Amino acid sequence: DKVNIKFSAYMKELKYSGEIILSRGDDVEKGQRKRSQNNDAEEDLGNFKNWGVKIRVKFRAKSELQTLSAQVHSGGERSVSTIMYLMALQDIMVSPFRCVDEINQGLDERNERFVFKRIVLNSTSQNKSGDHSGQYFLITPKLLPNLTDMEHEDVTVLCIFNGPYNFSHFNDWNIGAFLNAKKRSRDGYSEKGQSRVYKRAALDESE
Repeated sequence: DKVNIKFSAYMKELKYSGEIILSRGDDVEKGQRKRSQNNDAEEDLGNFKNWGVKIRVKFRAKSELQTLSAQVHSGGERSVSTIMYLMALQDIMVSPFRCVDEINQGLDERNERFVFKRIVLNSTSQNKSGDHSGQYFLITPKLLPNLTDMEHEDVTVLCIFNGPYNFSHFNDWNIGAFLNAKKRSRDGYSEKGQSRVYKRAALDESE
């Protein structure tokens, strides 16, 4: 119930609908909801192999809740549903840190902004016991511009660069020199040429 309540609330924030339900494999196939008369309730509940989790979602007002499926939903719809489900699990799962890789890939701009906001809220808030929710590592090749949630004091952005035009040492980087070189650069420079200008300017002013 806790996961379902959280998941439903998170999907509602996105203007969608969703629910998490437990289902029995044999009941799903038959479309029925009844227990076997040969097993008592406790034994049936403890038999985990017969149970599963169903994520049911609705993305359009006139549609009905449907089980999340590659045959029915787009890649973006499956991504945002899965992310919101993982967010809903966090309150009942204790972990010192969490790490996700390219979780924002496949999302449109609107959903990506909502997802980033939810990640920040969940990772910077305290849980019910008063403890911090733990660190959250988001690894991504890109982020949307003007993400206001990045201004939170507990959010740190680390940019990792790789390539032949990088600095030999991090102390060689000079943001002032970079900005000055950018102002002096002209539209006629190639991208490779600009990289050389920025690097040379930063080295000259740092010496």
